[in-house]
Amino acid sequence: MKRKMIEINTKSITFDRGYDEFIFYCRTRNFRPATIKFYDNTVRTIYKFIEPKTSIKDITKDTVDNFVIGCKNELDIKDITINTYLRGLKTILYYFMKLGYMEKFHIALIKYDKPVIETYTEEEIKILLKKPNKSNCTFVEFRNWTICNVLYATGMRCSNIRDLKVKEVDLYNNLLHLRTTKNRKPLAIPITKSLQPILREYLSIRNGSDEDWLFCTAYGEKMNRDSIDSSMRRYNHSRGINKTGIHRWRHTFAKQWILNNGDIIKLQKILNHSDLDMVRNYVNMFTKDLQKDFEEFNPLEFISKKSIKMRK
Repeated sequence: MKRKMIEINTKSITFDRGYDEFIFYCRTRNFRPATIKFYDNTVRTIYKFIEPKTSIKDITKDTVDNFVIGCKNELDIKDITINTYLRGLKTILYYFMKLGYMEKFHIALIKYDKPVIETYTEEEIKILLKKPNKSNCTFVEFRNWTICNVLYATGMRCSNIRDLKVKEVDLYNNLLHLRTTKNRKPLAIPITKSLQPILREYLSIRNGSDEDWLFCTAYGEKMNRDSIDSSMRRYNHSRGINKTGIHRWRHTFAKQWILNNGDIIKLQKILNHSDLDMVRNYVNMFTKDLQKDFEEFNPLEFISKKSIKMRK
């Protein structure tokens, strides 16, 4: 009698079962908790249009297209946010395709107009960086003021602020050592002359040991993303600034660096981007600001003015 070999069953694997397998794969590859949280948040939206018990083999390009249309029409989600969800869905489905759970097809991101990022103005920056009076302010206010200075001086991410420990402030060599970065590459950012006394004073107030969190709660504990966001929002509002967002400081840093004719290769390294694509995006975002002195420094205008002077 001819023996029949056991084959791996990929016919009846449902989306939710496949997703659990995908997350297990992410954990074995040591993906960051924030990355796994991103997929978990994304899949909640995906399940609104793709039933969790849908057989993976039945998912087609039409399924993805219907997901995009549903996000636009039913949830009224902005195009840039749809692309964020689509990136998550794309990664998950490509994982299924790699395992042979479904037919392969290309998933393209949708086109959208890149939003103009509104950065902090010079006047708003002056207000936010005005030093509080230590005699009548709380530790939290002084901490938030210090955070604003660090963000404006370094352009670092919120995750970097949260993960910094006291020992990673090297005032002897004037460096901030970032152990945990988005691309997992350690980074040392110079501490500028203006930032040195601010950090030195904050450390004397913080009064923590080397292993303590640098920017902690009022009780010395590590801040989570929501708590630091809400605390910085209250800080801005208390000073009459309606704009909020820690990431806005990163954009402001990049904008000022570019407007000050800073080297974009150095900017890429400081912001810890793996390539120049995001830096190019910054240049495009701030086109209007770059046009301010366009005529003054434009070569054609310069030589024309010189010719006029010579004729006189």
